[in-house]
Amino acid sequence: MLRPEFAVKRFGERYDRADVDALVERILATVNRTTAPSVTVPELRGAVLRTPLLGQGYSADEVDDFLADAEQWMPDRPVARRTPSTQHREEPAFTAVRLREGYDVEQVDAFVDRVMATVNGDPVERPVTIRQIRKVQFTPVRLAEGYDVEEVDNWLDQAERWLTGQD
Repeated sequence: MLRPEFAVKRFGERYDRADVDALVERILATVNRTTAPSVTVPELRGAVLRTPLLGQGYSADEVDDFLADAEQWMPDRPVARRTPSTQHREEPAFTAVRLREGYDVEQVDAFVDRVMATVNGDPVERPVTIRQIRKVQFTPVRLAEGYDVEEVDNWLDQAERWLTGQD
């Protein structure tokens, strides 16, 4: 496997180059099965990469895309078929609101589908990362049906714990 090259940015969302380089080295060692310390799927999902206050960093979007792809190469990646011992997370049911601010139903449903596939080990084109859960922003709606904001936000906190293996 070849080492990926990421765009270097001075501004905007970027990650510390040393943090990314160290994680990529561990991923390559795992995939190539060398003697360096290996990395696991939960570690990939829970990777916390610093953002440099000043100076250059790697494009956060490119790094996130690479990490999502790298999950599929890991020896401990979740398999699509579940065994009876595998814990299956149930999809949430949010309260619909109309007269107060809520989140756009279609946006929330699409994101929830990706999160549920990721945490349940089902096939998904782009597994969700912890960073994506922390950064997701849904369009607020008023006078149209939306999902209760507090319920969705609480569920996102729960989903983050699932991905970090804390629950």
